[in-house]
Amino acid sequence: MAYKALYRQFRPRRFADLKGQDMIARVLKNQIMAGEPAHAYLFSGPCGRGKSTHTRLWQSAFGEAASVFNDDKPALRFLPDGTLRVFGTPWCGKDGINKNEKWPLAGICFLKKAEQNRIRRLEAAEALPLLLGQTTYRLYPEKMELLLGLVDRLLREVPVYELENLPTEDAARLSFETMRPR
Repeated sequence: MAYKALYRQFRPRRFADLKGQDMIARVLKNQIMAGEPAHAYLFSGPCGRGKSTHTRLWQSAFGEAASVFNDDKPALRFLPDGTLRVFGTPWCGKDGINKNEKWPLAGICFLKKAEQNRIRRLEAAEALPLLLGQTTYRLYPEKMELLLGLVDRLLREVPVYELENLPTEDAARLSFETMRPR
């Protein structure tokens, strides 16, 4: 008999079978009923801030509803119809995750280790240096004007947060509940 991982044997097949995941089941059902796509959430910060840990916490808290498609350098692009999408790229981090997918961006969250979980929305002036610190502007100084225009539009259209957190599933739930579109 072929080996089958336990999570594949026992995972729920229907929303009604989900236990203890009422919030995520409700959100997913509402999105499906409304024909809305799922959303991407970017977690950022310098090395050692817990980006990979926080991503794993989302996967633990939300199961297969949380899919990681790039674990280091996603690309952001405003499409001709004016929508902003996040794209997976071939440049991946230590976990080697780089799927060729695109998703609408619901929020950007800069992580900060702390003694308690707390999240707040950043003003544009606070978010700007954090965003610039995560771009490739140093490689292409001649493109700075173009980059600043894109970052300005990004800051007007996408909420940016700072999550002070402990490495717990509660932090994952807090970031999701705060950043998800209503």
